Amino acid sequence: MSLSTDALGGYIELELPVKDQHWLANAYKFNSARAALTSLIAQLTIKEVWLPRYLCDSIINTFDGGKVQLKFYELAEDFTIKSELSLGEHSLLLYVNYFGVCTEQALCVISQYGANKVVIDNSQAMFCDPLETLATIYSPRKFFGLPDGGLLYSDDPRIKQPEGRDNTSETRMGHLISRLTNSPEKAYQKYLEAEQAIVDLPVLGMSELTERLMHSVDFEAAKFARGRNARHLHNYLGKYNRLNLNFDDITAHSTQHTAPLCYPFLPNVNTARRADLIKKRVFIPSYWPEVMTRVDEGNFEWDLVTNGLFLPCDQRYTEHDMDRLVHLLAIK
Repeated sequence: MSLSTDALGGYIELELPVKDQHWLANAYKFNSARAALTSLIAQLTIKEVWLPRYLCDSIINTFDGGKVQLKFYELAEDFTIKSELSLGEHSLLLYVNYFGVCTEQALCVISQYGANKVVIDNSQAMFCDPLETLATIYSPRKFFGLPDGGLLYSDDPRIKQPEGRDNTSETRMGHLISRLTNSPEKAYQKYLEAEQAIVDLPVLGMSELTERLMHSVDFEAAKFARGRNARHLHNYLGKYNRLNLNFDDITAHSTQHTAPLCYPFLPNVNTARRADLIKKRVFIPSYWPEVMTRVDEGNFEWDLVTNGLFLPCDQRYTEHDMDRLVHLLAIK
Protein backbone atom coordinates (compact mmCIF):
# COMPACT_ATOMS: atom_id res chain seq x y z
CA MET A 1 0.00 0.00 0.00
CA SER A 2 1.41 3.37 -1.07
CA LEU A 3 0.75 6.07 1.52
CA SER A 4 0.29 9.71 0.53
CA THR A 5 2.42 12.39 2.14
CA ASP A 6 -0.36 15.02 1.85
CA ALA A 7 -0.96 16.96 5.07
CA LEU A 8 -3.81 16.01 7.38
CA GLY A 9 -5.34 18.68 9.61
CA GLY A 10 -4.11 22.23 10.10
CA TYR A 11 -5.90 25.42 9.12
CA ILE A 12 -8.52 25.35 6.38
CA GLU A 13 -7.88 26.97 3.03
CA LEU A 14 -10.33 28.92 0.86
CA GLU A 15 -13.04 26.53 -0.27
CA LEU A 16 -13.40 26.83 -4.03
CA PRO A 17 -15.34 24.53 -6.34
CA VAL A 18 -13.41 22.30 -8.72
CA LYS A 19 -14.98 22.22 -12.18
CA ASP A 20 -14.03 20.11 -15.18
CA GLN A 21 -12.68 22.80 -17.49
CA HIS A 22 -12.46 20.87 -20.76
CA TRP A 23 -11.19 23.98 -22.54
CA LEU A 24 -7.95 23.79 -20.53
CA ALA A 25 -7.09 20.24 -21.53
CA ASN A 26 -5.08 20.91 -24.69
CA ALA A 27 -3.70 24.33 -23.82
CA TYR A 28 -0.12 25.35 -23.29
CA LYS A 29 -0.31 27.29 -20.02
CA PHE A 30 1.80 30.44 -19.51
CA ASN A 31 1.99 33.16 -16.89
CA SER A 32 0.58 35.71 -19.36
CA ALA A 33 -0.67 35.99 -22.93
CA ARG A 34 2.36 38.14 -23.69
CA ALA A 35 4.62 35.32 -22.45
CA ALA A 36 2.77 32.88 -24.67
CA LEU A 37 3.43 35.06 -27.73
CA THR A 38 7.07 35.60 -26.73
CA SER A 39 7.60 31.85 -26.37
CA LEU A 40 5.87 31.15 -29.68
CA ILE A 41 8.12 33.57 -31.60
CA ALA A 42 11.25 32.23 -29.89
CA GLN A 43 10.44 28.61 -30.85
CA LEU A 44 9.71 29.32 -34.51
CA THR A 45 11.91 30.63 -37.31
CA ILE A 46 10.24 34.02 -37.67
CA LYS A 47 12.01 36.98 -39.26
CA GLU A 48 9.09 39.33 -39.89
CA VAL A 49 5.85 39.97 -38.00
CA TRP A 50 2.88 41.98 -39.25
CA LEU A 51 0.98 43.68 -36.40
CA PRO A 52 -2.12 45.89 -36.41
CA ARG A 53 -1.51 49.54 -35.61
CA TYR A 54 -4.47 49.24 -33.23
CA LEU A 55 -2.66 47.26 -30.55
CA CYS A 56 -1.38 47.81 -27.01
CA ASP A 57 2.31 48.59 -26.53
CA SER A 58 2.84 45.59 -24.24
CA ILE A 59 2.46 43.25 -27.22
CA ILE A 60 4.62 45.39 -29.49
CA ASN A 61 7.30 45.52 -26.79
CA THR A 62 7.44 41.72 -26.93
CA PHE A 63 9.67 42.20 -29.97
CA ASP A 64 12.07 44.72 -28.37
CA GLY A 65 15.02 42.39 -28.91
CA GLY A 66 15.25 43.48 -32.53
CA LYS A 67 15.66 39.97 -33.94
CA VAL A 68 12.30 40.24 -35.71
CA GLN A 69 11.37 42.97 -38.18
CA LEU A 70 8.03 44.60 -37.39
CA LYS A 71 5.58 45.83 -40.00
CA PHE A 72 2.18 47.39 -39.32
CA TYR A 73 -1.16 47.23 -41.08
CA GLU A 74 -4.30 49.36 -40.81
CA LEU A 75 -7.86 48.21 -40.22
CA ALA A 76 -10.91 48.94 -42.31
CA GLU A 77 -14.05 50.06 -40.48
CA ASP A 78 -15.34 46.48 -40.32
CA PHE A 79 -12.10 45.36 -38.57
CA THR A 80 -10.80 43.58 -41.68
CA ILE A 81 -7.26 44.29 -42.89
CA LYS A 82 -7.48 47.42 -44.99
CA SER A 83 -4.86 46.63 -47.66
CA GLU A 84 -3.43 43.36 -48.95
CA LEU A 85 -0.16 42.38 -47.28
CA SER A 86 2.86 40.60 -48.72
CA LEU A 87 4.06 37.82 -46.42
CA GLY A 88 7.42 36.16 -46.99
CA GLU A 89 8.51 32.61 -46.21
CA HIS A 90 9.41 33.43 -42.61
CA SER A 91 6.66 35.97 -41.99
CA LEU A 92 3.89 35.81 -39.42
CA LEU A 93 0.68 37.83 -39.19
CA LEU A 94 -0.99 38.58 -35.84
CA TYR A 95 -4.71 39.33 -36.02
CA VAL A 96 -6.68 40.42 -32.94
CA ASN A 97 -10.24 39.23 -32.43
CA TYR A 98 -11.23 42.67 -31.19
CA PHE A 99 -13.62 42.70 -28.21
CA GLY A 100 -14.61 39.11 -29.08
CA VAL A 101 -16.78 40.22 -32.02
CA CYS A 102 -14.38 39.62 -34.94
CA THR A 103 -14.32 35.85 -35.37
CA GLU A 104 -15.62 36.05 -38.95
CA GLN A 105 -12.89 38.54 -39.81
CA ALA A 106 -10.30 36.22 -38.22
CA LEU A 107 -11.50 33.34 -40.39
CA CYS A 108 -11.16 35.55 -43.48
CA VAL A 109 -7.58 36.46 -42.51
CA ILE A 110 -6.70 32.77 -42.12
CA SER A 111 -8.28 31.94 -45.47
CA GLN A 112 -6.45 34.77 -47.25
CA TYR A 113 -2.97 34.41 -45.75
CA GLY A 114 -2.79 30.73 -44.81
CA ALA A 115 -3.19 28.94 -41.49
CA ASN A 116 0.56 28.36 -41.15
CA LYS A 117 1.30 32.10 -41.16
CA VAL A 118 -1.45 33.48 -38.91
CA VAL A 119 -1.66 33.78 -35.13
CA ILE A 120 -5.05 34.77 -33.74
CA ASP A 121 -4.96 36.87 -30.58
CA ASN A 122 -8.12 35.92 -28.68
CA SER A 123 -7.08 37.87 -25.58
CA GLN A 124 -10.38 39.75 -25.91
CA ALA A 125 -12.33 36.69 -27.09
CA MET A 126 -12.20 34.12 -24.30
CA PHE A 127 -15.34 32.31 -25.44
CA CYS A 128 -14.36 31.89 -29.11
CA ASP A 129 -12.97 28.42 -29.81
CA PRO A 130 -9.37 28.07 -31.04
CA LEU A 131 -9.25 28.38 -34.81
CA GLU A 132 -7.41 26.11 -37.25
CA THR A 133 -4.30 28.22 -37.57
CA LEU A 134 -0.69 28.32 -36.39
CA ALA A 135 -1.70 29.38 -32.87
CA THR A 136 -4.51 30.98 -30.88
CA ILE A 137 -3.69 32.93 -27.72
CA TYR A 138 -5.97 33.79 -24.77
CA SER A 139 -5.81 36.00 -21.67
CA PRO A 140 -8.31 34.57 -19.14
CA ARG A 141 -7.66 37.27 -16.52
CA LYS A 142 -9.49 39.77 -18.74
CA PHE A 143 -12.66 37.74 -18.16
CA PHE A 144 -12.27 36.23 -14.68
CA GLY A 145 -10.80 37.27 -11.34
CA LEU A 146 -7.30 35.88 -11.88
CA PRO A 147 -3.89 37.32 -10.93
CA ASP A 148 -2.23 36.42 -14.27
CA GLY A 149 -2.12 33.64 -16.85
CA GLY A 150 -2.20 33.02 -20.59
CA LEU A 151 -3.19 30.12 -22.83
CA LEU A 152 -1.86 29.05 -26.21
CA TYR A 153 -3.44 26.45 -28.49
CA SER A 154 -1.47 25.00 -31.38
CA ASP A 155 -0.86 21.68 -33.14
CA ASP A 156 2.65 22.72 -34.21
CA PRO A 157 5.12 20.15 -32.76
CA ARG A 158 7.83 22.82 -32.39
CA ILE A 159 5.90 24.54 -29.59
CA LYS A 160 6.67 23.35 -26.06
CA GLN A 161 5.33 24.06 -22.60
CA PRO A 162 7.76 26.03 -20.37
CA GLU A 163 9.51 23.81 -17.85
CA GLY A 164 9.21 26.15 -14.87
CA ARG A 165 6.07 27.62 -13.29
CA ASP A 166 5.58 31.17 -12.09
CA ASN A 167 5.51 31.30 -8.28
CA THR A 168 4.68 34.98 -7.76
CA SER A 169 0.91 35.00 -8.35
CA GLU A 170 0.12 35.42 -4.65
CA THR A 171 1.71 38.89 -4.78
CA ARG A 172 -0.92 39.96 -7.36
CA MET A 173 -4.01 38.89 -5.41
CA GLY A 174 -4.49 42.03 -3.31
CA HIS A 175 -6.81 43.91 -5.65
CA LEU A 176 -8.86 40.79 -6.34
CA ILE A 177 -9.45 40.10 -2.64
CA SER A 178 -10.17 43.77 -1.92
CA ARG A 179 -12.79 43.87 -4.71
CA LEU A 180 -14.83 41.20 -2.90
CA THR A 181 -15.77 43.60 -0.12
CA ASN A 182 -14.63 47.05 -1.25
CA SER A 183 -15.23 49.46 -4.10
CA PRO A 184 -12.97 49.24 -7.19
CA GLU A 185 -11.46 52.60 -6.26
CA LYS A 186 -10.10 51.18 -2.99
CA ALA A 187 -7.50 48.91 -4.60
CA TYR A 188 -7.10 50.55 -8.01
CA GLN A 189 -3.45 51.36 -7.34
CA LYS A 190 -2.81 47.72 -6.42
CA TYR A 191 -4.46 46.72 -9.70
CA LEU A 192 -2.13 49.01 -11.68
CA GLU A 193 0.90 47.63 -9.85
CA ALA A 194 -0.22 44.07 -10.58
CA GLU A 195 -0.66 44.85 -14.27
CA GLN A 196 2.83 46.34 -14.47
CA ALA A 197 4.28 43.35 -12.64
CA ILE A 198 2.79 41.02 -15.28
CA VAL A 199 4.46 43.03 -18.06
CA ASP A 200 7.82 42.58 -16.30
CA LEU A 201 7.50 38.81 -15.78
CA PRO A 202 9.89 36.38 -17.49
CA VAL A 203 8.39 33.66 -19.68
CA LEU A 204 7.22 30.86 -17.39
CA GLY A 205 4.42 28.37 -17.11
CA MET A 206 1.17 29.25 -15.37
CA SER A 207 1.32 29.25 -11.59
CA GLU A 208 -0.41 26.51 -9.62
CA LEU A 209 -2.53 29.19 -7.93
CA THR A 210 -3.83 30.63 -11.18
CA GLU A 211 -4.53 27.20 -12.64
CA ARG A 212 -6.44 26.20 -9.48
CA LEU A 213 -8.49 29.42 -9.62
CA MET A 214 -9.31 28.76 -13.26
CA HIS A 215 -10.78 25.42 -12.28
CA SER A 216 -13.28 27.23 -10.04
CA VAL A 217 -14.82 29.65 -12.56
CA ASP A 218 -18.26 29.02 -14.07
CA PHE A 219 -17.26 29.26 -17.72
CA GLU A 220 -20.67 28.56 -19.28
CA ALA A 221 -22.57 30.89 -16.94
CA ALA A 222 -20.13 33.72 -17.68
CA LYS A 223 -20.40 33.08 -21.39
CA PHE A 224 -24.18 33.18 -21.34
CA ALA A 225 -24.38 36.31 -19.14
CA ARG A 226 -21.96 38.28 -21.31
CA GLY A 227 -23.84 37.36 -24.46
CA ARG A 228 -27.20 38.23 -22.93
CA ASN A 229 -25.99 41.59 -21.64
CA ALA A 230 -24.28 42.53 -24.89
CA ARG A 231 -27.39 41.67 -26.89
CA HIS A 232 -29.51 43.71 -24.48
CA LEU A 233 -27.25 46.74 -24.97
CA HIS A 234 -27.25 46.23 -28.72
CA ASN A 235 -31.04 46.21 -28.84
CA TYR A 236 -30.97 49.76 -27.46
CA LEU A 237 -27.71 51.09 -28.87
CA GLY A 238 -27.33 49.31 -32.20
CA LYS A 239 -29.03 52.10 -34.18
CA TYR A 240 -26.66 54.65 -32.60
CA ASN A 241 -23.53 52.54 -33.15
CA ARG A 242 -21.30 53.16 -36.16
CA LEU A 243 -19.81 49.68 -35.66
CA ASN A 244 -21.73 47.00 -37.53
CA LEU A 245 -22.01 44.31 -34.86
CA ASN A 246 -23.76 40.98 -35.16
CA PHE A 247 -24.96 39.13 -32.07
CA ASP A 248 -26.42 35.66 -32.50
CA ASP A 249 -29.79 34.76 -31.04
CA ILE A 250 -29.38 33.86 -27.40
CA THR A 251 -31.62 31.39 -25.61
CA ALA A 252 -31.40 29.73 -22.24
CA HIS A 253 -29.97 26.61 -23.93
CA SER A 254 -27.65 28.38 -26.35
CA THR A 255 -24.03 27.18 -26.46
CA GLN A 256 -22.81 29.08 -29.55
CA HIS A 257 -23.15 32.83 -29.40
CA THR A 258 -21.03 35.95 -29.19
CA ALA A 259 -19.93 36.59 -25.60
CA PRO A 260 -17.68 39.64 -25.84
CA LEU A 261 -15.15 41.29 -23.58
CA CYS A 262 -17.29 44.43 -23.62
CA TYR A 263 -19.84 46.16 -25.84
CA PRO A 264 -17.83 48.36 -28.25
CA PHE A 265 -19.82 51.52 -28.93
CA LEU A 266 -18.75 54.11 -31.49
CA PRO A 267 -21.66 56.54 -31.27
CA ASN A 268 -23.16 58.45 -34.17
CA VAL A 269 -24.98 60.76 -31.74
CA ASN A 270 -24.02 62.89 -28.74
CA THR A 271 -23.59 60.84 -25.58
CA ALA A 272 -21.87 61.06 -22.24
CA ARG A 273 -18.11 60.91 -22.68
CA ARG A 274 -15.76 58.48 -20.97
CA ALA A 275 -14.82 61.10 -18.37
CA ASP A 276 -18.52 61.78 -17.66
CA LEU A 277 -19.20 58.09 -17.11
CA ILE A 278 -16.21 57.67 -14.81
CA LYS A 279 -17.55 60.52 -12.65
CA LYS A 280 -20.73 58.46 -12.30
CA ARG A 281 -18.63 55.42 -11.34
CA VAL A 282 -18.96 53.64 -14.67
CA PHE A 283 -15.38 52.52 -15.19
CA ILE A 284 -14.60 51.88 -18.83
CA PRO A 285 -11.17 51.28 -20.35
CA SER A 286 -9.44 53.17 -23.11
CA TYR A 287 -8.12 50.95 -25.94
CA TRP A 288 -5.35 52.19 -26.36
CA PRO A 289 -4.00 55.76 -25.98
CA GLU A 290 -0.53 54.75 -27.20
CA VAL A 291 -2.03 53.87 -30.59
CA MET A 292 -2.16 57.61 -31.35
CA THR A 293 1.60 57.58 -31.95
CA ARG A 294 1.15 55.10 -34.83
CA VAL A 295 -1.92 56.43 -36.67
CA ASP A 296 -3.07 59.52 -38.49
CA GLU A 297 -5.79 61.79 -37.13
CA GLY A 298 -9.18 60.92 -38.55
CA ASN A 299 -8.56 57.29 -39.50
CA PHE A 300 -10.49 54.36 -38.03
CA GLU A 301 -7.99 53.51 -35.29
CA TRP A 302 -7.81 57.17 -34.24
CA ASP A 303 -11.61 57.24 -34.10
CA LEU A 304 -11.75 54.18 -31.84
CA VAL A 305 -9.27 55.65 -29.37
CA THR A 306 -10.83 59.12 -29.41
CA ASN A 307 -14.55 58.34 -29.51
CA GLY A 308 -15.00 54.66 -28.64
CA LEU A 309 -16.88 53.71 -25.47
CA PHE A 310 -16.16 50.16 -24.33
CA LEU A 311 -19.12 49.36 -22.12
CA PRO A 312 -19.07 46.68 -19.40
CA CYS A 313 -21.39 43.73 -20.02
CA ASP A 314 -19.72 40.97 -18.03
CA GLN A 315 -21.13 38.20 -15.85
CA ARG A 316 -21.40 40.39 -12.73
CA TYR A 317 -24.31 42.30 -14.23
CA THR A 318 -27.95 41.84 -15.15
CA GLU A 319 -30.16 43.33 -17.84
CA HIS A 320 -31.33 45.83 -15.22
CA ASP A 321 -27.73 47.02 -14.88
CA MET A 322 -27.55 47.37 -18.66
CA ASP A 323 -30.69 49.55 -18.60
CA ARG A 324 -29.04 51.81 -16.04
CA LEU A 325 -25.93 52.01 -18.23
CA VAL A 326 -28.00 53.05 -21.26
CA HIS A 327 -29.67 55.74 -19.13
CA LEU A 328 -26.30 57.07 -17.97
CA LEU A 329 -25.12 57.41 -21.57
CA ALA A 330 -27.64 60.29 -21.86
CA ILE A 331 -28.05 59.87 -25.63
CA LYS A 332 -29.22 63.05 -27.40
